[in-house]
Amino acid sequence: MSGWIILAEMAAFAALFTAVIFAVYRGDGKHSPSSIHNYPPDIQQEYFRTHARVDVSYRSGRVLLTKGLGVLFFAGVLLACALLAGAKTFAQGFWLAFGLMVFIGLYDTCFLDWVLFANLPMFRLE
Repeated sequence: MSGWIILAEMAAFAALFTAVIFAVYRGDGKHSPSSIHNYPPDIQQEYFRTHARVDVSYRSGRVLLTKGLGVLFFAGVLLACALLAGAKTFAQGFWLAFGLMVFIGLYDTCFLDWVLFANLPMFRLE
């Protein structure tokens, strides 16, 4: 497997992940009560002090559908990345997908959560 292809896939995966996040939070979706399940429990509790309570449990139909479609979509992306990088065995594909998910987890926490979301008003709840 080529290291350059893997680095390009990491950059493309981060761009795609960011684009999906921004697409979900466009327009009215950014302040929708149905998106409150994406926030930590402490923020949810504070939000529901002044707003109508909505079902934010992970068993609600909307949350299951959203998360399920996300898992399927990104599983397809990870499969395409493994094939594009030239993974020949299941183990190679598994470790590449695992590494990409570790990378996207770090990117999500260190850049999106700590830098971008903390400083862009579009992600703040009303």
